[in-house]
Amino acid sequence: MPDKAVFLDRDNTIIANDGYLGDPTKVRLLPGAGAAIASLRRLGYRIIVASNQSGVARGMFDEAAVEAVNQEMIRQLREQAAAHVDASYYCPYHPEAVVPEYKVDHEWRKPKPGMLKAAAADFDLDLTRCWMIGDMLRDIAAGAAVHCRTILLGDPEMPPAAGNNEPIITPNFVVRSLADAARIIVREQNSPLADPVPLPVGASERMADIDEPGAAPAAQEMVSPASVNGPSAEEIASAIAERLRGEINQALSTPALKTAIEDLSHQLQNSRRHHDMAEFSMSLMLAVLLQGIVILLLGLSIWDLVSYFQIVAGKDTLYWLDQIQTLLWSTQWLTMGALLQGMVVALYLRHRAKSPT
Repeated sequence: MPDKAVFLDRDNTIIANDGYLGDPTKVRLLPGAGAAIASLRRLGYRIIVASNQSGVARGMFDEAAVEAVNQEMIRQLREQAAAHVDASYYCPYHPEAVVPEYKVDHEWRKPKPGMLKAAAADFDLDLTRCWMIGDMLRDIAAGAAVHCRTILLGDPEMPPAAGNNEPIITPNFVVRSLADAARIIVREQNSPLADPVPLPVGASERMADIDEPGAAPAAQEMVSPASVNGPSAEEIASAIAERLRGEINQALSTPALKTAIEDLSHQLQNSRRHHDMAEFSMSLMLAVLLQGIVILLLGLSIWDLVSYFQIVAGKDTLYWLDQIQTLLWSTQWLTMGALLQGMVVALYLRHRAKSPT
């Protein structure tokens, strides 16, 4: 099955930036960004950064500086919140560039969706299951062009900015922070995609020609401010459990899987006649499969516990809040493993009861 991702603009979405940033020593994460990204990654979303970097085309810095800023951002996310970024895409081109080789109206430059399409090809993404988050209307237009759900970061109560006379696509949601956006994704990830709605004529802003933050438009839903610690542990645990239950039920209900189990059981029964093996049954086969899942859950629990008890100096409050969430997830794996282990024992006893003496 194709994967899913959350696409993120970089400047004023993950890191603070009042203009054009080419100095990695000035990289500062926005409050709650690391915890929000870590939470979304644990829900099964790839994290992909897609940003316009016309500072290269304007001669302010080179592509090496963009890469250095991206690497410093990734380092801080990993250090402060154990947050992982799968890939960073950027567009250094601009149709009015002062550097000749970058004077191109490139398909990667938002509001065009070239970067999102490239990431979809690189990571086998289903774009209809993806989200685009950014602080500019061009981010929303890029996401909507490939049928992603979109979240604009801004003030939900601020009226749309005046601009040219062409309508643009409104976001699905407007929130104040990346942490609020993560809560929306936790809540809405399994809901059907709503059709985007164009803003009224005259209510748009110029999207592609500016790199500074703009005013937020009206949206289909307005979300009140929330704390910066990302989705709550209960919301994330519930979403993970629901996702795991759905995938297990879907796998066990697949006719091909049932047929394969029956065929394997039949082959093992036949081999007993030649090798004097113990009688196999469907109960024992299911017990073996569930035992494998128990071992996997135990491994996940140990991984999360190791992450939780790793004491690293210099971490901020958000890092330790994320570690508390990690401990809760580890407890969830252990609980699910214990329940499945009980099922293994019951299936094995059933098999022994039916086996000839």
